[in-house]
Amino acid sequence: MDEGTSQYYFTASMESGKLLCSLLKAIQFQECAVFCAMPEGLKLTVEEGKCVQASAYVPADNFTEYHIRDDVDVMFKISIAVLAECLNIFGSGEESSLKMYYRCEGSPLLLVLQPLSVHNVMTDCEISTQTADALLDLRDEEASEVAKLVLKAPAFFGLLSDLERSCDILELNLSPEHPNVSIVTYGMQDRSCIDMPKSSDMVQTFSCDEAVTLKYQLHHIRLIMKALALSTKVFLKFSSNGLLLIQLKMEKEDQRQMFSEFHIVPLLD
Repeated sequence: MDEGTSQYYFTASMESGKLLCSLLKAIQFQECAVFCAMPEGLKLTVEEGKCVQASAYVPADNFTEYHIRDDVDVMFKISIAVLAECLNIFGSGEESSLKMYYRCEGSPLLLVLQPLSVHNVMTDCEISTQTADALLDLRDEEASEVAKLVLKAPAFFGLLSDLERSCDILELNLSPEHPNVSIVTYGMQDRSCIDMPKSSDMVQTFSCDEAVTLKYQLHHIRLIMKALALSTKVFLKFSSNGLLLIQLKMEKEDQRQMFSEFHIVPLLD
């Protein structure tokens, strides 16, 4: 492992893998993820049916070393549950340095972890990889942005936590007129409504040129909750085709950032 990086498609190291582990658990609603190493950073993506696509982004500046061979594509399928378990192998209370190695297509991903509180102790884990499945392409060049919100993540987490769990559908009414944002939930017998004007302490930015109503499965919205609990700020962007993009920003103590991103397909009447 110390013979240099040229023999590997991908190598990376970071001082602590704890936050990476938390970020992976935030999108761990499927067994496997597509692992993609790009020059700008690491991206892991999971999907639920053809309705939700979630990604965790770790920009390259979060790593102390980060190298990709420029003549290959580094993309493979891996068990996100096993990866998170390996990153947490010394326990949730222990921070460990992390090194990752991926030799070539079909080879396992090798992790080397060393607890920061104990000297001369380390462990290595090999996680099998598979050929990556094709991911959904949810981009629509003809769709335009109809509304955008920037919210304080802790407050938005509290709002979603208070929504009635028996409800199935979440309706968002967005308008340039007061109250700007109305969140309506529907269940078998229940209907509730929460208004969120742009003057609310939760709202940092609001942009909407004309009134629009969009509906989503509440179950799909709730998939962001683990990521939301780790985040400081949340961005919501609505397209004219109803596609909802939710971006969640996590800030480390050194001010470097990691992100998670959710694309959620709307319900169509």
